[in-house]
Amino acid sequence: MKHYIALTCEALARTVYAAAAASPHTITVQLYRQGLHNTPKKLRATLQDQIDAIEPGACDAILLVYGICGTSTLDLVTHHTPLIMPRTHDCIALYLGSHARYQAEFDAQPGTYWYSLDYMERNEPGSNVGLGAATIEDNMDHVYEEYIEKYGQDNADYLMEVMGEWGKHYNRAVYIDMGIGDGRAYEQLAQEQAQRRNWLFERKEGNRRLINMLIHGEWPDDEFLTVPPGHTIKQFGGDGLLRAERIDANDLGDK
Repeated sequence: MKHYIALTCEALARTVYAAAAASPHTITVQLYRQGLHNTPKKLRATLQDQIDAIEPGACDAILLVYGICGTSTLDLVTHHTPLIMPRTHDCIALYLGSHARYQAEFDAQPGTYWYSLDYMERNEPGSNVGLGAATIEDNMDHVYEEYIEKYGQDNADYLMEVMGEWGKHYNRAVYIDMGIGDGRAYEQLAQEQAQRRNWLFERKEGNRRLINMLIHGEWPDDEFLTVPPGHTIKQFGGDGLLRAERIDANDLGDK
């Protein structure tokens, strides 16, 4: 039996806890606010601080239950314990069960807002109720982050609405049912938002496959990145999305 420490966003709490309960290994789950996604630099710093705080020998591997998440996980460094993460863009792929299914949905309907019980029940004041596909408007993500840093989140949300940029490319709302908990009220809310914005509404079954594999210690290289000690996470242009890159010893000492 192995011991894994899983670092995860609140938006995946129910699914991760369910996977941990069924895992053949000992799993320590550490949750982080989903609002941290609004400022990737802060999320990256938070995750790096936690990785650094894990003592040598405390676990067999650190499980990063995140995707690239707007560059939040890029450049994270592991010093002494292997780091494992899925080769995905964001939590939408984790809800859907694979990067391949995520890519198929994105190719078919790139302008999609995604809703789930996990995300909506822990939504923070001033945050978006749904999740937009992260790869649609990378430039606007940077603008939004700059607005938050300069003016605060409430003002940033207002400015984005005034600019008409935040939702203008969206035309579909999808509620993902992960099969855990009663999400009927949140599904209704998602449907009402779609009606108000004149979007197509769909309900899709989620798939816990990818999260289960991560938490259960099943890490095929085509779907998971293994980051050895002394390496960092880098984005890669191929189908693998990510790669582990060795850190120079002098640079590692400065991290």
